[in-house]
Amino acid sequence: MNHDSLHRQLGHFVLTFQAVEAAVVELTVQVVDADPEYVATLTAELEFNAKARALDVIFTRYAQIHGLSNLAPHPEFHKLMTRIQKLATRRNELVHSFYSLLVTVNGEAALARMPTRLKPSDGIREQEGEDILPAKLEPEILEMKSILQALEVFRLQVIDINYP
Repeated sequence: MNHDSLHRQLGHFVLTFQAVEAAVVELTVQVVDADPEYVATLTAELEFNAKARALDVIFTRYAQIHGLSNLAPHPEFHKLMTRIQKLATRRNELVHSFYSLLVTVNGEAALARMPTRLKPSDGIREQEGEDILPAKLEPEILEMKSILQALEVFRLQVIDINYP
């Protein structure tokens, strides 16, 4: 019953998500073909979903200009941004929660996640818990790694167009 592996996995999730966020900003830099400091300054105060939504629109325009797609939004890229935003929601759930240690009836170490959300319009405080077992986060971490690979494919495509 060692919870250290779960703590490492939770940290791995958060750090991998930060890599996704950095890749989104880097792709934005490549698409707008600008000084990275300009893009970093413009995106510094944006929440992650705003960065992803902006890049979705920027990439669609880029794809139209360079003949990659005349559709709006760019179908493949928009699907990728949707996947990213889903993971961003999950990241927020994980980071903005309280945790306690848990041991299953089988003696397996786990974490009990307890988020607290206020719903002022309903006058309630919502607390829907989740038990996180060792295998729970692995598919989400793999999804982020897949997203990083997809972002890299788009980044390289943009570099090839900008620097033939």
